[in-house]
Amino acid sequence: MAHNLYDLGDRAPNASGAWLHDTQDGRNHILPAGIILLTLLIAVGAILLLKDIWHTPDDAKVAGSITISEPFESCDDLTGEACILSADSYAYKSQRYHLADIAVPSLADARCPAEAELAQQGRTALAAMINGGTFDAQPDPIDPDPSARLLVRDGVSIGQLMILKGHARPWSPKPIDWCAGEEG
Repeated sequence: MAHNLYDLGDRAPNASGAWLHDTQDGRNHILPAGIILLTLLIAVGAILLLKDIWHTPDDAKVAGSITISEPFESCDDLTGEACILSADSYAYKSQRYHLADIAVPSLADARCPAEAELAQQGRTALAAMINGGTFDAQPDPIDPDPSARLLVRDGVSIGQLMILKGHARPWSPKPIDWCAGEEG
């Protein structure tokens, strides 16, 4: 059992005149502060030069895409700043746009009462979905019409939600008979 913290000979300097373990201390393994500072400056410079190459999730937005957060109301003309015109069209900043990825019943040119009712329900549903939070209005890469838009919130198409809810059908060049099955 040890009676004391020192071994014999620890209280005396060694042959070089240094005390125990004094010869191991020194700046042999420490980098000068200047080298560390220079390395940090080079790293910051490289980051600033390469930041345009790195992509962040915000960079993934489509060119021409705008983010909209204003509340929308129903309207019948283009004078509104943010309003729903029909189940597949809206006005934003006095410009008319339409959802490119869906086909909906016509409100203005309804051929039967059922089509008019479906169109009104679709308009109400689109207003509720658009007013559910901020969304991106992206130009349709397929449709050359500059007013064609894909509305996307959190990576999900609002038009596809309209289809899932039964207020629209996938867009098709063939006309859809919304009155089919109705007795006249």
